[in-house]
Amino acid sequence: MRGTYALARVVVVRGAVARTLLWIGLVGAVAGLIVPSLTGVRRGLMIGAAAFVLFTLIGLLQRFRWYGGRAKAVEKAAFAVTLEPPAETRQRLARGHALWLVVGMSLTSALGLTAGPAAGMLVFGYGFGLFCATRLQARWERSHETLLWARTEDGRLLGRRSRIGAFAGTGPAAGQVRRPVVRGAGRVRRA
Repeated sequence: MRGTYALARVVVVRGAVARTLLWIGLVGAVAGLIVPSLTGVRRGLMIGAAAFVLFTLIGLLQRFRWYGGRAKAVEKAAFAVTLEPPAETRQRLARGHALWLVVGMSLTSALGLTAGPAAGMLVFGYGFGLFCATRLQARWERSHETLLWARTEDGRLLGRRSRIGAFAGTGPAAGQVRRPVVRGAGRVRRA
């Protein structure tokens, strides 16, 4: 990874995606409980509970080995990089996920008319599994005293694996940055 570029914490990016899915699922599940559905509330809850468990496991295990392999192969961050503060990463992704949030909430709420809370619980389960995966990754970072970073243009880190660049590593202190930190000489554009 040569040249000047910006890095965002992998845990923060994945956590932002998980929170978006949790909100979409929560709103969909509540709408499914409030609005009368074709399946009925009781059957919708039973289907939703099964979907929640299944998709929690999917969210937790999806790309588990891939992220583990990336973590083991991590290289030290290059000298001339910009470290994006976690607060800025969350704000940037919140703006980027706003449309997905509205569309997802509308869709899961609409599905509540037929499936009750099941659709919302499915999405909530997937988000919860992804959230648990980020907690496991944060635990790995603490035990190895290495923070994992990815290029900001790699987006949500859920796209095609071939389009996601290599991860970079820093020490634990880099996670406390409050404003963009430029490592190396010269001007670096903010992410």
